[in-house]
Amino acid sequence: MSKPNEYSPQSEPNKDAEHTSHRGSSHRSSSGSSSHGSTHHSSHSGSSHSSSSSHSSSSSHSSSSSHSSSSSHSSSSSHSSSSHHSSDSRHHDGSRNESADMERRDTLIQKYQIVSEDDVPQPDEHKRRQHRHSRRFSRRRRIRRILITLVSIPLALILIAASVFGVLNVLGKRQLKAQTGGVQTNPFSVTYDEGKTVEYNGQTYALNENIAAVAAIGIDRESFGLEEDKIGTAGQADLILIVAMDMKSGLVTPLMIPRDTMVDVDQYTTDGQYVGVDRMQICLSFAYGDGAATSSRNVLTSAQRVLYGIPIYMYGVLDLDGITALNDAVGGVSVTLQEDFNGAHVGDRITLHGYEAEAFVRSRDSEKMDSDTPRRARQVQYLHGFIDKVSSAALRDMSVIRQLYSTAMEYAFTNVSLSKVTYMATTLFSKGVSFADVQTIAGTLQPGDPYAEYIADEQAVFETVLNTFYTPV
Repeated sequence: MSKPNEYSPQSEPNKDAEHTSHRGSSHRSSSGSSSHGSTHHSSHSGSSHSSSSSHSSSSSHSSSSSHSSSSSHSSSSSHSSSSHHSSDSRHHDGSRNESADMERRDTLIQKYQIVSEDDVPQPDEHKRRQHRHSRRFSRRRRIRRILITLVSIPLALILIAASVFGVLNVLGKRQLKAQTGGVQTNPFSVTYDEGKTVEYNGQTYALNENIAAVAAIGIDRESFGLEEDKIGTAGQADLILIVAMDMKSGLVTPLMIPRDTMVDVDQYTTDGQYVGVDRMQICLSFAYGDGAATSSRNVLTSAQRVLYGIPIYMYGVLDLDGITALNDAVGGVSVTLQEDFNGAHVGDRITLHGYEAEAFVRSRDSEKMDSDTPRRARQVQYLHGFIDKVSSAALRDMSVIRQLYSTAMEYAFTNVSLSKVTYMATTLFSKGVSFADVQTIAGTLQPGDPYAEYIADEQAVFETVLNTFYTPV
């Protein structure tokens, strides 16, 4: 709808019709005038003819006076009639001209939208327009505020997350304890400077102080603690994985110590009193503690003894329920079967979900002495799949590490803070993290009394320690 005082394109299609109407009005006015002139001429001719007849008759039968009278009457009559018709003609012509003028004016008003006084907006209408404009402006302003808010909230969250991430990084760097001790004295090498320098087979090795080591421990219980507060009832460590992380190169090397590895284990009475050391399977070291901190430290002590005294300061212990939770948190882990499992066959590639993950890494035939060997192979296979899944997700979004840490803490006990985890993860990924294959310390399995015993190959283990924690110089 066009506004008053403005030309509207919508009136354009009617120009031809209006123009046609205007031409028709002019034509009718012209025709009317022509017709009236013709009538007047005819009347005048008739009057002259009558006068002539009378004159002729009078000349034949009477005198010239009679002729003058007749002519004078006839002329007067004719003049009166002519004047009457002329007056009517002017009256009709004036009316038609006035009508034509009004039609032309109306046509011009329609064609060019000429403004009349009635078309001028009155004050009330002006106010209403101002009010509508104000409302439109107010709506636009509200929309802008909403859009700004929608954009600002995610930006604020990103800034907060980045700030927290940065703080965690700084704190983690301060808290992370550098590798300060080396191997203990052993029959295979000569050590200097508290084991930081080692000579072996004519080669000198220096301790890589950029390495941080953490022990990942999985227990065979669904919760932490003791049964009836008795030492020895905390459960066993089914998985002991020492993860060596080179914070300079980004290389991560996992070392697996089989659960049946024979080692000296610190023992305690049921009320927590230290009673000495006994040689036994390393898995039992977790049982001799409170089922939490002291049990975890006992595992670390035993693991260090296997690895010739290499210091390990950090640990994280996960219970059985945590396996399923972490597995599902990354969307399941895919493996290629090396033995039949849960209805699937060797060579099949399956994705483990829910309880399947726990069954895959834990199940074994306890009637067989070497039942832990195929289970350990499945654990290594699962770890590779899990590491690949986590690392690919973290490359896209580092917050995955924090989310996994939060999930794990519902089923874990650890002395590794979120700030440490954040710092180690960001540092490793910034260096282009790479993962070495999971290495199992060398050894042989033999029957025990009554349980199987894994006897570590001491020299091979020592070489593994050198290759993992030292660099040739």
